[in-house]
Amino acid sequence: MLVLNPRRVSFGAGAWGNVSSVSIGRTSNKLLAEWSDEGPHVVLVDTPEQMVTIRVVQEMLGDDMDTPRPGESGELSFTTGSNSSDAATREVTVGEAVVRTVGYETSTSRGSRRFIELVAVSEDGTTDPVSVDDA
Repeated sequence: MLVLNPRRVSFGAGAWGNVSSVSIGRTSNKLLAEWSDEGPHVVLVDTPEQMVTIRVVQEMLGDDMDTPRPGESGELSFTTGSNSSDAATREVTVGEAVVRTVGYETSTSRGSRRFIELVAVSEDGTTDPVSVDDA
């Protein structure tokens, strides 16, 4: 999932401004594959362990002294829509997300950007930690 220029992004009790994108990736940490005796191609694949990661990119307009720190956790939510009206507005929520890394990039042509990577936590191990609802 990729959301460009989300309207509002919040983490825990705070709001994150100037967010240019939020991307949600899904990775298989364990892959089970089985082959038959009939040929060389896989006949069954399962991914019993998965990780959901979120990457938030912020345009930095000045100094940044109040950064999130690895290990901090909280609810991450953001609102997106196809245009400036309230039509087709969606709310994406991650009940609990944990900050994994925080990094920066500075360029004379693009300015300064902060990258925040988080890992989504499922409340019971079976429920998808990301929910998307009409706002």
